[in-house]
Amino acid sequence: MAGVDHTKQETGVSLVTKRRPHIMTIAGSDSSGGAGIQADLKTIEAFGCYGSSIITGLTAQNTQGVQAVHEVPADFVIKQLDSVVSDSYPTCVKIGMLTNASIIRTLAKKLSGMDTITVLDPVMISTSGHTLLPEDAIEALRELYPSIDYFTPNIPEAIKVSGWKSQGSADELRLSDLIDLAISTNKSTGAFTVLLKGGHATISRQELAAYRGRFEIVWEEGDDEDDGAEVLTLYDDYLQLPAGKDLVVDTLVNRGEVIALFVGRKVDSTSTHGTGCTLSTAIACAHATSGIDLPDRNIRMFKTAIAYTQSAIASAFPFGEGHGPLNHSHLSSRRALPPPTKHNPRPFVTHLIQSNLPLWKSYVRHPFVVQLGKGTLPRESFEHYIKQDYHYLKHYARAHALGAYKANNFADINAFTTIAAHIARESQMHVNYCAEFGISLSELQAEPEASPCAAYARYVIDIGTQGDILDLYMSVASCLIGYGEVGLWLKKQVEKGEATLDGNIYKKWMEDYAGADFLKAVTVGIENLERRVALDPPSEERLARLTSIWHECVRLESAFWEMGLKLIK
Repeated sequence: MAGVDHTKQETGVSLVTKRRPHIMTIAGSDSSGGAGIQADLKTIEAFGCYGSSIITGLTAQNTQGVQAVHEVPADFVIKQLDSVVSDSYPTCVKIGMLTNASIIRTLAKKLSGMDTITVLDPVMISTSGHTLLPEDAIEALRELYPSIDYFTPNIPEAIKVSGWKSQGSADELRLSDLIDLAISTNKSTGAFTVLLKGGHATISRQELAAYRGRFEIVWEEGDDEDDGAEVLTLYDDYLQLPAGKDLVVDTLVNRGEVIALFVGRKVDSTSTHGTGCTLSTAIACAHATSGIDLPDRNIRMFKTAIAYTQSAIASAFPFGEGHGPLNHSHLSSRRALPPPTKHNPRPFVTHLIQSNLPLWKSYVRHPFVVQLGKGTLPRESFEHYIKQDYHYLKHYARAHALGAYKANNFADINAFTTIAAHIARESQMHVNYCAEFGISLSELQAEPEASPCAAYARYVIDIGTQGDILDLYMSVASCLIGYGEVGLWLKKQVEKGEATLDGNIYKKWMEDYAGADFLKAVTVGIENLERRVALDPPSEERLARLTSIWHECVRLESAFWEMGLKLIK
């Protein structure tokens, strides 16, 4: 009951319920439940906050559009606000659809005397380009801007309020245009902070690369945007994800200064109804629940809000005949890993690579690899490596045979036998490499195993023997995926002039690992790994064990290159 001190008297332990941050939404009602106060309240609940709602208008709408709007009188909007505030003062206020100039001016006077954090989603121009707010109401917003802490316009809205002169349509804008527009919007509105939503435009990786080092670039997945961008570009390539202009960039500006660029892949989805409402509310919630004294608080809270919204789009379920709603409840499904979606079809492998990017990079960008691509790797280093790799492949083939033995379904059997067949061809490739270097098969077979090779091989066999089939998948995955990454990276380096095939004695090796046959094996391995995890999602403890196996194998792979480079016996 309200007002009761829930205290356990005999022990003195307080059982008083923790107070939730109060988030107030001032917005219109969406009868279809996907946007407006309905989307706001769902988002607030997902963040563990408490939501109150001040309704500015009632809409008759569905996923296909708005059929009618009934405006709430401005004085009644304020009566709702006064009623709520007199009982519980909000931590943050999110403002959405305001319907007319009268409501805006009245609300502007009220908010100017309130001590709270305010987020404004202007709800002025729709994603499809339709004007949702009359001209006099757009002009009245100027009275509201001084009370706004966070302003979240889309590109057409930012152009409208800033007067910025565009040289083309929104989808033709370059990243330099978006940055200039965000700064212009920040200065013209006087809002403390502007997050320009970049969903109307798609940006290429090449454009983004020009700003690396100038601004903080926050990638949707991973904590190291430079390493992550470099590695995952190739990773995306051989996973056959879209190339070219496939990035969405949200620009964060504070007092005319660019604070960060938030980068993610464009989500191909029609479930986007209520995206702006959801993001702005998520920002309010993230502000209310983040640590106040953190030096990078703004970046963390915006990243949290953007990630929540992107995942809500990616995991949305079908509803209606038009643009469907987001999945606001995706946070309530407790999983160690997110499920596969069109947005991120391979969450497990993404997690593995992102779990320790410096370690991964020490493997796929090892000096051995760099020198091999340039043709400067000492011949004796390559010969030592290739002899030992021949031995390792025999153990690798045994691990796959063990996998086929342990498999209890056709998909697993097919995966292990397909890759095992490739290993047989790869072993023959190594014999051929050695022949080119004057090393006979008998010499190759007589070569003793070096300690790094033996350590790696024993680890893989031990994991495969003692663990289950997913452990076995894990023990062989880093070799398969890593060599695909190395092959494609060297191919890119050749294109950039940082590596060469002309006169390079390692040309055949480079071409084989960037070739269609090997990359097909990589694709099969990744798809089956993801299928396995999706069928039996791991607990947090299980995921930690699988990740640990991955890390150890990546470390052992890096040691294998080191063995070749330093001729370790």
